[in-house]
Amino acid sequence: MNDAPDPRMQGYNQPTEPVPPPDRRPYGAGGAYSQSQRESYVDPAGNRVENSVQFVEDRNQRRAYMRYWVTAVTYFILGVLEVILALRLIFRLLGANEDNGFITFLYSLSHVFVGPFNGIFNDQALGRSVFEISTVVAMLVYALIAWGIVSLGRLLFAPLPPGQQSITTSRRDRSF
Repeated sequence: MNDAPDPRMQGYNQPTEPVPPPDRRPYGAGGAYSQSQRESYVDPAGNRVENSVQFVEDRNQRRAYMRYWVTAVTYFILGVLEVILALRLIFRLLGANEDNGFITFLYSLSHVFVGPFNGIFNDQALGRSVFEISTVVAMLVYALIAWGIVSLGRLLFAPLPPGQQSITTSRRDRSF
């Protein structure tokens, strides 16, 4: 029979070797670091137990995540705006009834975005239909602004040189 104390009993103290402080050191380049901690002890049955935890963080991956979100949000907003302006262009070109509730709502909503470009060029009237060049100009200008915002995001959140590592891992090993 095993005379070792039962670890489930109250007052059991697990014999351990001193645990060294976490080791934090540079990992790769570009602001990455690695942190690891090892623990080793002998359990009551005489088995040697080792516990190892390693965490690697790369600031370039965080920057890439920010670049992704700047790009995704900007292009999503641009997409919604372009659809609204394209619907306005199509309905104006087809001469849609302005007394219709949806058309009134669409023209009122899109007027906020087309208003600054009214008067740059004369809109071409074709009977009831109108080809709004100001809407086309607005669509182009907003696309250029979105492209500029995404380019600025890529510049601000560019990888740190030389930035070879782009890994974030957390690993826990238990050997018995």
